[in-house]
Amino acid sequence: MHRGVAFFLAVVFFLPVISLAAIEAPLDKQFNYTKEPVSVQGGEITDGRDLRNIRWGKHPEFERIVLDIYKGAYYDKGPVVPVPCYFVVEYEYYPFRFTVTLNGIRARNAEYRSFPESSIIEETYLIPYLDDSGIKFAIALGGPVEFEVFELHNPGRIVLDLRELPGKIDLPEVYSLRTATGLGVEDLGYLQEIMIGMGSEKPRILMAEDGKLFFEEGYYATQAKASQRKDEIASNSEGVEFFIEKRGPASVPQ
Repeated sequence: MHRGVAFFLAVVFFLPVISLAAIEAPLDKQFNYTKEPVSVQGGEITDGRDLRNIRWGKHPEFERIVLDIYKGAYYDKGPVVPVPCYFVVEYEYYPFRFTVTLNGIRARNAEYRSFPESSIIEETYLIPYLDDSGIKFAIALGGPVEFEVFELHNPGRIVLDLRELPGKIDLPEVYSLRTATGLGVEDLGYLQEIMIGMGSEKPRILMAEDGKLFFEEGYYATQAKASQRKDEIASNSEGVEFFIEKRGPASVPQ
């Protein structure tokens, strides 16, 4: 994984950004890049789809990830579809990554891998998702980016174009309230549902430096706020121990 991180665009964030603004994905490329942590939605609500490929390409001005959506169910591979399935792409900090949620997915033939040839993208990895008609995965980044997300029709594809930011960004360290690695896939998913029920604003499943997954209840501007939240959830955490990790915006969780 990339360890050297350049920080860009001279903007100071006094509190970590948690809530995401939602925007609609345009049809075809618009050359309208954003650097904000937003949620991009598009496609059509459907079923019986297959995430067949996750493709990467290098262009002169950007790097591109393409998600090829086909018909498919379990081990059956069908033809291409004219419109991609419903999708949500979210850009996050602490660490920098995209999460991609696809609905109506019944077959999962895509390969999740690292991208040593990329200067921006580190790897893709599956995130536990308690829905047999959907899938969620992450695109881990080596640092902050500006990007645009759009969809293509005939055939149906979802496209993420990324490029490094041209200036400096200044983000504070935060205090992550998290578990150790080693929890099972179902335990991670159920823990996320429990914490949402307890009012957690953005619980997440992340990958640590050793390649194992862990659960993060949230991240906070101060250690005192993280400790207060730790006490609040202690009686309903299903016997799972939480601890506080201080982390920078691009720090790889330990």
